[in-house]
Amino acid sequence: MLRTQTPWSTLFLILTSLLLSSAIDLSSLVLSTEAIVYEKGTLEYLSLIATWPVRSKDEVLPTIVIQPGNVQDVANIVKFSNNHKIFFSVKGGAHTDPATASDIVIDMSSRKNISIDPVSKTAVIETGVTMRDVDLATKPYGLAAVIGNCYTVGVGLYGFGGFGVLSRIHGLALDNIIYYDVVTADGELVRASDTENPDLFFALRGALPNFGIAVSLKIKLHDVLSNFYGGNIQFLAEPTTFKRFWQWFAPYTSDRNFSLRTVLFKPTGQPQFFNVDLVIWGDTLTLSEKQAIFQDLFATVNGTVLSNNVGSVMYFTLTHIYDIGSGIPFPTLVFQYARSTSATELTDELIDAIFQTSLLIGENNYLGIDLHGGAISDVPSDATAYFHRNLVYDVYWYINNDDYLALIQYKKVVDDFIQSLRYFPQYSVDSFYVNHNEYSPQYRDNSFGENLPRLKKIKAKWDPKRILRTGFNIPPDTSVCRKRKIYSCLLYTSPSPRDRQKSR
Repeated sequence: MLRTQTPWSTLFLILTSLLLSSAIDLSSLVLSTEAIVYEKGTLEYLSLIATWPVRSKDEVLPTIVIQPGNVQDVANIVKFSNNHKIFFSVKGGAHTDPATASDIVIDMSSRKNISIDPVSKTAVIETGVTMRDVDLATKPYGLAAVIGNCYTVGVGLYGFGGFGVLSRIHGLALDNIIYYDVVTADGELVRASDTENPDLFFALRGALPNFGIAVSLKIKLHDVLSNFYGGNIQFLAEPTTFKRFWQWFAPYTSDRNFSLRTVLFKPTGQPQFFNVDLVIWGDTLTLSEKQAIFQDLFATVNGTVLSNNVGSVMYFTLTHIYDIGSGIPFPTLVFQYARSTSATELTDELIDAIFQTSLLIGENNYLGIDLHGGAISDVPSDATAYFHRNLVYDVYWYINNDDYLALIQYKKVVDDFIQSLRYFPQYSVDSFYVNHNEYSPQYRDNSFGENLPRLKKIKAKWDPKRILRTGFNIPPDTSVCRKRKIYSCLLYTSPSPRDRQKSR
């Protein structure tokens, strides 16, 4: 992924926040000498927040950002914030929504240690790493982790899903977690696994930010697959090209040897293109058979090819191609909106509707379609907090704009289109890949489905005061609170400052 420069017209957000700054007395907060405190108004603070996404024009940047020097620092910050009734949030090492309306942001981006055990085929990673860091660390051992489709994604994907090129073989990233080490809402360090605090382990795999602050996690690694064939193709985006591709691909939807992600994107001042990342792996097909499939693709689609990087490819070369091949920039400090829905089948009528919608969302915004299924669907929906296991196609939109009014306009296009899909039985508007959707209470029920009541009970046990309330802001089960005589949980159900902004 490429990074764009910070749009100058959004710097008003920083300047306004600086003017509204209010100091927090940290004299009673005990931190290690390795911890770094960034106070609003300093150049270091401005440099740090320059890569953060912005969700609302009313958003106020945090008063203080703290990069902890060790795990005890994280625990101390949590206890300090609780004692002084200060709202805090957590940011990982990459795209994680920083919940900037909080008073203190715990920024984990400096926590980047990775330990590989090639014998057990596992890795212990800290939560400031990116997927590039993980990939580079496992490569010398001939092992690979399930990571996302973008090298700049951080460990946050292990809390909401984690879909990548290996997911149809090995499941989501969160399906490959052995344990989490987390700081809980009351500032205690605990381990969550199948055998230790299994209820918390269930909740963390899909609703991580509402149940703990992950400081490290142990994940499964897998032998690097060979015999990959495929890569990145870019077509000029035309209705017939788009439709013919999906008609061609339909017979391969259930074949686990195929991995597919696609994007419709229009760069500023350039024609819209249709980006296809398609690979076939394994020994089921010979090299000549794989080549024949791609030859048939080009002949059937018969579109204008802007670039073609198809061929035999090693796994780590493939992940690098996925990282840079699309040419789609990851925007920084711009207003953002994300929505996702799902489809079991892409009919011609739906394909036409999707393509027409892509023309209405403006430049530098994109519409993606990823193929799920395979090993993801092998896991029962009640095995983890991540509920939507039966997705076939994840259809999602990312709206990024420096102009807030333009973002609202494009947001309405997306929302109206998704609502219209209720008339198409092939679509499930209420099913989606959580990591491609807004993390807000508005989508909480649909995000967790039948798992939500269980999550509320777990919330009542581990965070009855609702200290960890950014994003989905899962409430505690009040009946459990009454039974356990934790009456204070009835008093802590107000939304976070960030959620109040979203309701405006």
